[in-house]
Amino acid sequence: MEIHSVNFRLPSCLGLLLLAAVTSLTTASVQADDAIRKGTREKTTLVSVAMGSSLVGLPKLYQKVSESIVRIETADKVNKTGVIVSSDGHIVVRGGAGSDEVKVHLSDGRTITAKPAGWSVEWNLGVMKIKEEGPLKAIQLGSTKDLKAGEPCLVIGYTPRGDTKFDSTPTARFGFIDRSVPNRWFTTTCFPGFFEDAAVIDMDGRLLGIDTGFVNDQSYVTAVDKFLTNRDELFAGKNLDWIRYPPNPDSIYRINAGDHPEMLRGRKTEDVLGPGKTPASTADAKISKAKEIAKESTVRLISKDRLAYDGVHYDRWSGVIVSEDGYILTCGHTSQLPGERVTVCLSDGRDLDAVTLGTNPISDVGLAKITSTGSWPFAEIADTSSLNPGDPLVACGYPAIDEPSRQFSTARTPLINSTAVKIPSYFLWSPELVTENFNGNGGMSGGGIFNQNGQYVAVLNNLAGGVRSEVAKVQWDDLKQIESIDTATGLPHPLRRRFAAQSKAVAQSVVEVLVDSKPVSIGTIVDAGGWILTKASALNGEVSCRLADGSIVDADKRAESQENDLALLKIDVVGLVDVEFSDNEPPSMMQILCGVGPDQVLQPGIVSIQTRAIPPEPAWTGDSTVDTQDGVKIIRLGGGWRNKINLSTEGTKLERNDIIVSINAHATPNIARLTQILASNFKDYCTGDLVSIALLREGAPMEVRTPLPRASVEKSWMIGKHDSPRRSGFNAVFDTDIQLLLHEVGCPVIDVEGRIRGIAIASRGRTETQRGPTSVLPSRVIARVTKQLMAEANSKGR
Repeated sequence: MEIHSVNFRLPSCLGLLLLAAVTSLTTASVQADDAIRKGTREKTTLVSVAMGSSLVGLPKLYQKVSESIVRIETADKVNKTGVIVSSDGHIVVRGGAGSDEVKVHLSDGRTITAKPAGWSVEWNLGVMKIKEEGPLKAIQLGSTKDLKAGEPCLVIGYTPRGDTKFDSTPTARFGFIDRSVPNRWFTTTCFPGFFEDAAVIDMDGRLLGIDTGFVNDQSYVTAVDKFLTNRDELFAGKNLDWIRYPPNPDSIYRINAGDHPEMLRGRKTEDVLGPGKTPASTADAKISKAKEIAKESTVRLISKDRLAYDGVHYDRWSGVIVSEDGYILTCGHTSQLPGERVTVCLSDGRDLDAVTLGTNPISDVGLAKITSTGSWPFAEIADTSSLNPGDPLVACGYPAIDEPSRQFSTARTPLINSTAVKIPSYFLWSPELVTENFNGNGGMSGGGIFNQNGQYVAVLNNLAGGVRSEVAKVQWDDLKQIESIDTATGLPHPLRRRFAAQSKAVAQSVVEVLVDSKPVSIGTIVDAGGWILTKASALNGEVSCRLADGSIVDADKRAESQENDLALLKIDVVGLVDVEFSDNEPPSMMQILCGVGPDQVLQPGIVSIQTRAIPPEPAWTGDSTVDTQDGVKIIRLGGGWRNKINLSTEGTKLERNDIIVSINAHATPNIARLTQILASNFKDYCTGDLVSIALLREGAPMEVRTPLPRASVEKSWMIGKHDSPRRSGFNAVFDTDIQLLLHEVGCPVIDVEGRIRGIAIASRGRTETQRGPTSVLPSRVIARVTKQLMAEANSKGR
């Protein structure tokens, strides 16, 4: 009985202990989650108060700093934002290592010229010097020494409009710092557009930094401190990379340059070194030692804290052990942050614990440290400047995906490639070690490039090279000491609370517009009898609406304003709640507004460009096609993002090799007829307006309702695939930094008093989720157009 009793009581005690432990762990977990939520609420409140108190001063702040913000236009029509930082006309820009003079467009309408001065590829900064004399207004320079996450900021720059041109004044976005590495780099909640290279300003009008990098879903800003520390050298036209980590005396980069590398600015490599030679093939026997060292020292890094893109597996990338005590050099573009826990997988089968230290996404280098005890195989670090064109190299890393299965790889053997040194087209000493292309895959980033002796010479970051080891060495101490980053990421927009009460009534009057059962836009109820206003060019199929109660009803388009890209829908539902549009003047610059979607989804923002016309984009003329016996076939002629005859079908239902038979029932037997029809029958259409196209695809006939493609013109690359297809051709719109997804366009936009100030009509963005600017039709235009469309629909008697 005692034995039985012991046998009975022992598992009971264990069960009680286990229950107590689980209860304790659960309680601790709940308490930790509560603490996180409390901390998030408190931080959101603090940021909200700070941003709210800054709203009143935004108009004056914009007026104060905008005179110092300029648009730089290069000879090949590339544009970027610049900031005047000295009264005698020095401008800080992103990059800037070119050799040609540029045009400088000032906010007062003047156009002057500037010549290049110094630059730093390591920090992606450059300086230009204006040739003409003033008057010029320099911005005040700040510092990020004490910059904290959560501080409000204004991000300001020149971004292409919907017609691929530029406004005369810069666009502004209002947000806050969400990551800060003092004196080095930081990030904001504002996402500048492509080719904008915006400036970041604090609430006192001082420059904090220049947007210089974009990695995955985040823009990175080089701190103004980097410019200030090296201002004299940059003003003097120096190559800062040469100064910070100069090439060795025996380097080819010393040829014809000596101690004056700026003399080589813009010179082609072959003009300096002579014609390039084809790299000689390297026998495996000569680099077998290098491959063995690469295999032993290159590791796979798997995050313990951060999921990969699929949301299920933990993110993974590569690194190289470069010291016996376990320091690992890796890249900076894989989004790891200091303090992140990682598993280090060695090729010999061992798994070790490690933690990430400093990271620099702008220079694309990072450091981690193995925390498991022991000594580890490593590769010695060697300089790269003595390498010559054609010298053999080994590139090594762990692909994240197993190609045959398309599953996350668990292979213990890294992918090792033979490659060689390749000198870039222009002969400049920079952080980039360029190599011959090799077979690679995602996940190898952060791996290593090794010389023929097995010494580590670069951080692998793409299939054509990596970041020189000299950069890692000069930044080593900085990277080693950064153990954490002040962060305010993941906060809900702090200004949403200002619109919570005012938006309730408006949210009852919006519906989700579906096309072929997929969300495409938001509709605004303009009459209780079932009349809804939405974006016309989104309606390229069978239309229905999802109401506030979740029910889905069919919708019929009754009228359309092509001029404003608005359509009037009718649903067989009565007793709806309609809206009233404000008859006020369009909102002023920097005024706070909010887009309102179904379920009271709120997207706050500010007016970033006042009301003006956006003319239509250049129309497609029928180029990038060839005649066939069946009709006009769409092709791509040439390549490159500046190719004038490379048609883009992004945002349309057209595909390469489609044969166009007719457009809106107008036959297109050949290119000449297609061009004539586009010029005459569609002269009033805008890029993005819907047309019906009969076509042959792989021999099968079909008909599609699709936006017209944009023209094949030099600046068409300024319009991204994540923009609304129709984003131009408006007589009166104002821009905001409201971040709307493509299917949220059409929503009403309200002010803090709850008055509807317009309807969002076009959204632009860098990615599917990083949005802005958003163009808004003012309420006065909406009220007038709604009245016209209702009259037209009623006159049809339907």
